Amino acid sequence: MSHLSKGEKQTWLLIREKIREKTTPQQFTTWFAGLCMIKFNVDEICVLAPNTYCKEWLEDNYSDFISSVVNEVTNTNYKLKLIVKDRKNPADYDPSTHYKLHPTDVEKRTYINKNYNFKNFLVGPCNRLAHAAALAVSDAPGTAYNPLFIHGPVGLGKTHLLHAILLHIQKRSNQFNTLYLPCESFVNHYISTIKSGDWDAFRKRYRQIDVLLIDDIHFLSNSQSTREEFFHTFNALYSRRKQIVLSSDCPPEDIPTIEDRLISRFKWGLMTRIDPPSFETSVAIIQKKTALLNINISYEAVRYLAVNASSSIREIEGTLINIARHASLSPGKSKIDISLIKQVIKSFTRQKNYIGIEEILNSVTKNFGVQLSQLHSKRKLKSIILPRQIAMYLARKLTNLSLEEIGGYMGGRDHTTVIHADKKIRKLKKIDRNISITLRKIESELTKQHKH
Repeated sequence: MSHLSKGEKQTWLLIREKIREKTTPQQFTTWFAGLCMIKFNVDEICVLAPNTYCKEWLEDNYSDFISSVVNEVTNTNYKLKLIVKDRKNPADYDPSTHYKLHPTDVEKRTYINKNYNFKNFLVGPCNRLAHAAALAVSDAPGTAYNPLFIHGPVGLGKTHLLHAILLHIQKRSNQFNTLYLPCESFVNHYISTIKSGDWDAFRKRYRQIDVLLIDDIHFLSNSQSTREEFFHTFNALYSRRKQIVLSSDCPPEDIPTIEDRLISRFKWGLMTRIDPPSFETSVAIIQKKTALLNINISYEAVRYLAVNASSSIREIEGTLINIARHASLSPGKSKIDISLIKQVIKSFTRQKNYIGIEEILNSVTKNFGVQLSQLHSKRKLKSIILPRQIAMYLARKLTNLSLEEIGGYMGGRDHTTVIHADKKIRKLKKIDRNISITLRKIESELTKQHKH
């Protein structure tokens, strides 16, 4: 097998760095750090995966993503080919193209945000039931609402409630062995166990605890074998009356590819939804957050923020942090007013960031005559697929949401689905005049709303 030229090696390094920029450190370490390029043909790039499991996962979940990065770096449409190293010939690749990996402990402690407690969680009509259920679970683990399944769009406080449950249980008593982790950490630990073969340690870690809290359980949709393992973990805990708390961007039946047996188990306890806050709740949240951040802000400015900030609590918090930083540079102002807020918004955020994904969804459903529930559903009718893909394309273009967040708003879909939709609509608008006109019309409607 031919070795890579110096230029080809440099190209691969650029591709790897671009992948690193576009992924989380955990994603990069788990899926991409072990890859190396072994051949660069005229129309094909051949990439070596460390094992068959990694190869199949990448083909199912990241092939479009890798191809898009390769095309971005090289400005050429290369076909991606993933292969596994031949054990009979372990030296069949160029080690100079391969980064040396430092071992990572996928089981290392997940740091809990101590500000995410019940005291700092503002209760309103949008989250009252979820809050009450979380309190009940933390007071009587394993007896009230087991499992507790909390779902809703990103940035509305699901993670806050999971942290609050764990902190409350730990504060009350040391008798409970608790574990909180994002679902991605569970998947990564499962993958590392495939390599190490230490299944006893893996199962002991998850099945001999009293309270298991897993965030973003919809991430299980990416791997059938991981779902199988979680199914048995769930059964082991439930049969021993151990508490299980799960969060998701969508209800169980809308998680792609998930089996009916898991869906039914997720519904055995209590399912509760968190909705975007109303205007009044947004005002109260902003007042609570400003007090925590020690920001002196006028009530008129609070109301302005409640109208103009995103309905995502996470983004409201980010906006307030930017306002606090800007205010610290203007010590002469005793109170933050609307003029300062407008100035901050203008300097810190591009105009497109004001367009919320809810507005995009409303505009798309109105223009195509479909319902929001249809966009969130698993239905694959052409009349639904197109507006769904257009909504994802516009969300990527007009908001600052991540691929994962956009997928969450679209019924818990994977980030690769968002990439595919974006790619598809970009191609369609070049060759289909009607699509191009519709896109311009929707974008025009959305931008006009933010000029007033």
